Amino acid sequence: MEQKLRRPRLWERWVGPRKASADTIGEVLCGFEISTLRRPLIAMIKSAWRSKAVQLRPGQSMRVVSFDGHELWKSRSRCCPNCQVRSVRYRGRKVKEYYHQVVVAQFVGTNPSLPLDLEMVAGKEGEIMAARRLLSRILANYSRLVDVFTADALYLEGPFLRQIVENGKYFVTVMKQQRRDIYKDADALRRKRFTPKVFISGGKQVRLWDIPNLSTFTTLGSKVRVVWAEEQTTVNRRVAGKPQPEIKSSTWIWITNLPQATVPATVVQQWGHDRWDVENRCFNEMVCHWNMDHCFIHDINAAEAILLTLAIAFATSYLFFARNLKPQFRCLLTRLELASRFLEDIALSADSFSWSILPAPD
Repeated sequence: MEQKLRRPRLWERWVGPRKASADTIGEVLCGFEISTLRRPLIAMIKSAWRSKAVQLRPGQSMRVVSFDGHELWKSRSRCCPNCQVRSVRYRGRKVKEYYHQVVVAQFVGTNPSLPLDLEMVAGKEGEIMAARRLLSRILANYSRLVDVFTADALYLEGPFLRQIVENGKYFVTVMKQQRRDIYKDADALRRKRFTPKVFISGGKQVRLWDIPNLSTFTTLGSKVRVVWAEEQTTVNRRVAGKPQPEIKSSTWIWITNLPQATVPATVVQQWGHDRWDVENRCFNEMVCHWNMDHCFIHDINAAEAILLTLAIAFATSYLFFARNLKPQFRCLLTRLELASRFLEDIALSADSFSWSILPAPD
């Protein structure tokens, strides 16, 4: 940003004749009021749903939000009071490594897929503590827009799930720990009492068990439902120049409180897999193209301000690209290029635009 501000006769309209340095920008971000960034993001998401700019899958009416954590950056030499610490082996000896994490909530299974909010993991607390603070804000700001929460196995904890249930919402959470009593009960029941549903979906052969009314998840304090899926996919690999078919098998187990009468097990399976939208459609793009993992300044408040700014920019460009551009123009313009043209428009005067009309497609 310091380099952009040095361009003459471009940013004076916004910042005046005195241009801020990178150090000054960093100091401002350290004391930035985070709520001033959350308010426009919340307003944008609500406006997008009201104007039907965000669409669900055909035939579905529930809105699903996924929670996931992401590691931003790490260092073995620099730290701050809010760094998390772990021991790693470096050149044959154990050393301390300092790192920061963020928890993100994002709509999944929608078009487009938009981030709702985020929370930094501070100090010695775990990811779940930050996720519970984030969940409280999501329930307060987006209560009518969210029906189901989905998360990975780390979030299979009673306090987090009880917070969802007590607010009248549903959850779909991955289960991996084989030592859990509910895992053992579900495994025994599916082998002896339940017949799997066998079908082919998206090139996968699936065996699906739906086991309701399990009471062995004692920390939750209510009965849950287990959806157990065994999936097989045939992948063609080239060995010595010749295609060789290879069968990949995977087992997925989800715990949910969704009612069996209204939400089929196939939909639970779909929402469980939708959790990866946060990785594929948010983290990967923002890391590769939006410098999400770059440590602009080592301060937790500044990092949160930068990440919320990125979330606003990501949502704005995504909505404009998906809903305002004609399909024939979307193939000529990437979202990253669209964002850079937004920046040029802001830098220039309000009554002129720096990018010309796109050429007509052939």
